[in-house]
Amino acid sequence: MTPTSTVQQSLERSWRRYFDNPTPLMKQGPTAIAVAVAAVLMWTVPGIPVTDAAVAIFGLVTIAAVTALAAVLSVRGVYEGWVVMLIPMIDIVALGAIRTGTGGPASLFSSFVLLPVIWIAAAPGRRQVVIVGVLSSIALVMPNIIDPPEAPADWLRGVIGPLVFATVGAIVNELSRQQRLRTTQAEAHVVERTAALAANEEILEQLKSSEQQYRALSESFTSLWNSITGQAVIATDNRGTITAWNPGAVRLLGMEVPDALAAVQVDRFFPSHALAPFVPEHGPTPGDELHPGLRALFDDADAGLPVDSHIDVAREGGSTVPARVTVTPYQDSDGSRHGYLLVITDETRAVEVARMKDEFVGMISHELRTPLSAIIGFLDLLQNDPAQPLTSDQQEFVDIIERNAQRLLNLVGDLLFTAQVESGRFPLERREADVAELVRSAVASSGPHAQRQGIEILAEVPTSPVLMTVDAGRIGQALDNLLSNAIKFTAAGGRVTASLREVDGAVELAVRDTGVGIPEDEQGMLFTRFFRASTATRNAVPGVGLGLTITRAIVLAHGGSMDVTSREGVGTEFRMLLPVAPRTEAIQVVGRRS
Repeated sequence: MTPTSTVQQSLERSWRRYFDNPTPLMKQGPTAIAVAVAAVLMWTVPGIPVTDAAVAIFGLVTIAAVTALAAVLSVRGVYEGWVVMLIPMIDIVALGAIRTGTGGPASLFSSFVLLPVIWIAAAPGRRQVVIVGVLSSIALVMPNIIDPPEAPADWLRGVIGPLVFATVGAIVNELSRQQRLRTTQAEAHVVERTAALAANEEILEQLKSSEQQYRALSESFTSLWNSITGQAVIATDNRGTITAWNPGAVRLLGMEVPDALAAVQVDRFFPSHALAPFVPEHGPTPGDELHPGLRALFDDADAGLPVDSHIDVAREGGSTVPARVTVTPYQDSDGSRHGYLLVITDETRAVEVARMKDEFVGMISHELRTPLSAIIGFLDLLQNDPAQPLTSDQQEFVDIIERNAQRLLNLVGDLLFTAQVESGRFPLERREADVAELVRSAVASSGPHAQRQGIEILAEVPTSPVLMTVDAGRIGQALDNLLSNAIKFTAAGGRVTASLREVDGAVELAVRDTGVGIPEDEQGMLFTRFFRASTATRNAVPGVGLGLTITRAIVLAHGGSMDVTSREGVGTEFRMLLPVAPRTEAIQVVGRRS
């Protein structure tokens, strides 16, 4: 826009302001100008009759007076009110006087009455039409009052003329009313439009801000995505076609990003034998190109189940890598699913460390068992040598040595047992046994220990036998471990309860105590080898953290499952669920979760 057009628009707005809301002087202007022209004509044109100079001068002076009043009101800013409306009313009477003094009905200035009539009629209200009719009648009849006519018909001018003026006034009044209505509507539209424009500007500002935030988030996500090199993060569509491939996937699987995004199926990087354990019994879905094992993992993710498995993955060169794979579905805010997100963690180092640890534990266990067996054997010879009987002090010392040696031997046995567990299999000697009697025997064996600690120990088992095919020695060992832990973590005056109940196709063995409890954030680590809860270390409870690992391994070897419920300060309950019909002796590697 040029400066000239800006100035022109500014001037137009300034003039329009005066016409949109005219002052009383502007409204009076046409009448004052017309009367001024009439005065000039009366005194300069000889042909214009002045029948009554005094009446005509009265009309002129009156018009001048109300014009001055209009000017005063305009200066003071009085644009509305009854005093303003008096001006056109007086104008009509004054114009009637001018008409009377310049020839009466034949006056050249009779039509001037129409100017104040329009002013009055344009004001709001129907009563203005009545005022126009009354005042115009007075103006038109005024010559007849001063000089009564001889013909009665001349009086009709005071009736017919006002009707005409009233009709004109009514039309002007209605047009003014409609104009005011349209003006009000237009102003309302302007207000609405202004509000809409303001709202649009606010929305635009919000959009700009959101765009900036989106760009910042997008840049942050890109930076984060590119910085993840320790794990392969892969996104796929619902059919398993790769749609995103991070630098970690390039490093782990050996394929560059452009090649991976060229319609490659993600199951290409999973050997068939690694996915075989996940294939469902009903087999693959017809028409699905994805490997049925991987599709089963995707289905579990869709069902809301956690998918966190240890699966070997194949690199581009053909070699395989042990890895931990998690699968989660990703979807829009409206719930529309777009595919899956796979996070693959290389566990080569972890597997190697676990192998070395198992070898070390096995080696140390074997190396310790031999000298400990010799120590215990020679202690037995010392105690049972009739040629050289021990004194009471010597017997006491030998007993202490024997107890600690036996304790070390038991610990070595536990270490060997966990080494067998870590290898994925250990032997079970299954025989039919009364599980209820196993619970009663375990409680009876723990009874003296509980009594010394001031703890009540109970067995809640059915009176009738509960027969199952189990390794009675291992189940007894598991119960002993749980009861020993419960007693150690329960204060004097507490209670430990071992219970048995039959559930659907299984038997549940549980040990419940009223002890110190286990923090919730530590419960997931309870079955990890050598892990000890903070409540154990805080209360100086002895132990090495193998009992629960061994117990869980025994339960898993029987094809069962184990879980725990605990609250700090309330107590803990461990539950062993053993199937009536044993499934397998193969167990998962303890400490690794799928």
